[in-house]
Amino acid sequence: MCGRYLFDLKTTELNRYYEQLQHLGKIGEVFPSEKVITLATNPAGKVHLGITNWGFTTSKNKRRIINARCETVTEKPLFSESFRQRRCVFPMTGFFEWDSGKNKILFRPTAEEAIYVGGFYREHQNELESVILTTIPNKTVAPVHDRMPLIIKKDEIRAWLTDFNFASNYCRQQCDSQLILEKSMPEN
Repeated sequence: MCGRYLFDLKTTELNRYYEQLQHLGKIGEVFPSEKVITLATNPAGKVHLGITNWGFTTSKNKRRIINARCETVTEKPLFSESFRQRRCVFPMTGFFEWDSGKNKILFRPTAEEAIYVGGFYREHQNELESVILTTIPNKTVAPVHDRMPLIIKKDEIRAWLTDFNFASNYCRQQCDSQLILEKSMPEN
């Protein structure tokens, strides 16, 4: 599960996105329900930046639904249509998980670059809401957590956004992204 992630301005790409959106979107540690920067396609098929609220609201849950499993996304009525029609990508520095000792761990790429996480969005009550897709963890994340965000390779973002068959197949792949982890102090 991805319950928080980091969006900082240490990379040129993330800095550029933030500047293009005139300083909208959250910087630093990102929490569910916050306004976040996402990439999607416009009606002309061009990749563009936008702002969405992280998490789907429902009348049944008081908390937002922030993640969906790759394995069942097309089966769930709440997610299926959005995944088929409106996929997006969350640019970020890295994502957080907590180990059994309640230590917050940041997983980030080995190089100082942005990572892109697959998701989808919808319009609900005149707002755009987005969800992050999760998958089985790679060898770096597995000792800490049984899920991780679906990382999209930068050169495959356009295919992810525009091609449903590509996206469906991508959801079934094992993550091969190289990540490192950084521990921080336990949270209370």
